[in-house]
Amino acid sequence: MRALRLAPLLGLALLVGCSSLGHGLATALGPAPHPAPWRYEPRGTPADVRAAELLARFAPAFVIEAGEAEWNRIGTPVLSRRAGIERARVDPARAALYAEAHEEEVGGRLLDQLVYRIHFDQLAFTRASPLAMHRNAGLLVLIGVDRASGLPLTVTSVHSCGCWLAVQPTEALAPAALPEDWPAETQELWGEELAARLPVPAEGERYVVHLRSGIHRVSAVRVGAPDPLARALPLRPMAELRSLPVEGRPGERASFFHEAGYLEGYVKGAWVPLEGLTLGLLTLDPRLGMDRDFGDPRETGARFSTAIVPWKRERTRLDRFERALAEHGFRVEAFAPAGAP
Repeated sequence: MRALRLAPLLGLALLVGCSSLGHGLATALGPAPHPAPWRYEPRGTPADVRAAELLARFAPAFVIEAGEAEWNRIGTPVLSRRAGIERARVDPARAALYAEAHEEEVGGRLLDQLVYRIHFDQLAFTRASPLAMHRNAGLLVLIGVDRASGLPLTVTSVHSCGCWLAVQPTEALAPAALPEDWPAETQELWGEELAARLPVPAEGERYVVHLRSGIHRVSAVRVGAPDPLARALPLRPMAELRSLPVEGRPGERASFFHEAGYLEGYVKGAWVPLEGLTLGLLTLDPRLGMDRDFGDPRETGARFSTAIVPWKRERTRLDRFERALAEHGFRVEAFAPAGAP
């Protein structure tokens, strides 16, 4: 009887896996996309959310290699249901940047952790990471803003599967808070060289996040002025992802994330078959590499950790930013504002 109950879940996983593999191989075997980059510029203010003006002010722009390729375009998550089967996909013809603010305390200093999220139709096949190809892949950019001064202290980029984490402190963070032997110029992370420290944007400037083709790895974070010729990236409340309209079903809404069971809090249609059935089984989690919601797991159902090994997952949860920073060597006690006891 238990096998019968598991059969639909296994069948769905197989269907998702075949779709992901088929689409991924198509991106590998098809013609090379035109290398011209696309720039997306955030527009508007996410209505009815806490810190909406702050989210609009610090919303990052994105520059993506080979932007003409559909799998490199920032899209909008879409849900549909036909013959009782729900499908989640990302529409590359409509761009969207989702945002929300979380309150964090690091070393006694209050931060507004500004969370920005984008999604793509496909994380394509690349030689750099052949196991990672899958559908509905996402990327998060977290900007930690000191509530007292209004200055950004950290810029954190991470794929929404928890992979390829990069923490970049800004020049507003006291040097005493940096890990020992922190480099002066650049830090090498997963084969990319990123700035060891970022400047603070001047009035009217914003952070610009550069992404690689196919795998969407962050290759650089810079400061720049808005580009009036860039493609518009409408700023949307993050809560919309948890209540999307279902196409063809007037009045019906559902979450982009699974809402119950073993996959609760994980992005629908985002299973990574090659990674899940290899490294995932070795690390006791076949969901490894699968994109997920961000926040307190008591609310989302999923821990947003960045470690592969089970014994480090709790200590690397990004929704507990102080603990995650300490795990990566930052001296969180030095975050305390001047004059604090």
